[in-house]
Amino acid sequence: MHAVAALDAHDALPCKLTLDEWKKLAPYLSIRFLKAGDALIREGESDRELFILAEGELHVTIHNTVLARLAPGTVVGEGTFFSGQPRSATVVSAAPGVAWSLSWEKFETLSHKQPRLAVDLVKGLAAVLAIRMREAILVGQFT
Repeated sequence: MHAVAALDAHDALPCKLTLDEWKKLAPYLSIRFLKAGDALIREGESDRELFILAEGELHVTIHNTVLARLAPGTVVGEGTFFSGQPRSATVVSAAPGVAWSLSWEKFETLSHKQPRLAVDLVKGLAAVLAIRMREAILVGQFT
């Protein structure tokens, strides 16, 4: 919660959930403890899971080239989460850290039990996705 609220990045998750909303969301999230070098996402895989980095740093790579360094509070994996299409990049932990994950199945349960919260989350994720797609188009990374 604090990492998301504190992140000052152009593609930060814009929906700033209240403490009560985070408490409602928490049962749908799983925690991942990361060691340096752990792959959170692998290029080509199609698992429908998104991640919120709580602690640490992630490196986004395509063909072993680091394209981005992600700070705590960053959302990653939103494209495949919504589309079910193969992942376009690999995301590796650069240092020990913690990430929270939301699977598509848990999101569907959330949307039935907490529809307003699910809609707020989707609006925020859609904004992140739109910003990243625009940037990818502008730098020629969109395929």
